[in-house]
Amino acid sequence: MADKMDIDEEIIKLLQADSRQSYRDIAKQLDISHVSVSSKVKALEENGVIKGYTTIVDPDKINIYPLCLRISAGAGADLSKIGEKIAEYPEMNTVMRVSGDCELLVLAMCRSRESALKLLDEINTIKGIGKVESHIVLEAIKMAGVKVKS
Repeated sequence: MADKMDIDEEIIKLLQADSRQSYRDIAKQLDISHVSVSSKVKALEENGVIKGYTTIVDPDKINIYPLCLRISAGAGADLSKIGEKIAEYPEMNTVMRVSGDCELLVLAMCRSRESALKLLDEINTIKGIGKVESHIVLEAIKMAGVKVKS
């Protein structure tokens, strides 16, 4: 049988593929007891490994306007604080601090082109931001590890 981390990783993979499947189904796939799956999931949740459960949608099917942003900070700005402020906007799906030409990568899910423009205007007013580069998403193919286009 696989070691503890391998089992935890397999449980995580199975939940990422379908978080609605039962612990009994996961247990059958991993050849362990459903009680073991339940206790491992509870421990993963308590340790902050599993942060929550979500639904992944195809933005085209619900008329969402995805917008990718590359954000650079001005001199002396606190990137983590800027990222925290940006993450407060309800449209924000993903906010990541990264290395490279820009320091923050953001995926926003806007209701329309107009709401995307409004969001950009608001983000540009955040103290410490040096540059915001926006990219319209032309097609979402895979989101959060799940293919939305086949």
